[in-house]
Amino acid sequence: MKAPLVCLFITAAAISQPSQAELSTLFTTPQERQIINANRYKSEQVVTRPTQAAESEIEAIQQLIQEKIEISYSVTGIAVSDSGPNTVWINNQMYEEGEHLEDSSHFKVITGDDIKVRITTPDGKQYFATSGETIDVTYMVSASH
Repeated sequence: MKAPLVCLFITAAAISQPSQAELSTLFTTPQERQIINANRYKSEQVVTRPTQAAESEIEAIQQLIQEKIEISYSVTGIAVSDSGPNTVWINNQMYEEGEHLEDSSHFKVITGDDIKVRITTPDGKQYFATSGETIDVTYMVSASH
């Protein structure tokens, strides 16, 4: 009876110690093995985000694409003030000097022999008009504005 007891201790010792090859996946049926293999060899979808260099390159390309803007401004009145900002009526809307027009253009009242308004577009072009005049303004902006 000593021989079976010794075999039992040897078998128990062999099972309790890890072998050279580690178990990585345990399955009990061929169907489980197929499921494990199917999941293991699936191609992972790699989600790539543009790098900072690629984003700046895209932005540079968008800045190269220009859009032409055409607007008519009708100056219907100019009020020059000694104690506050000058006021201009453009396209039936009142603006005080320092405000921007609807397209981000800005204006300045110029006094002298003739009182006129200088409208500077976002690309830096300047247009001049006096009260009662309509001017057509054309300028280019980047398409990403």
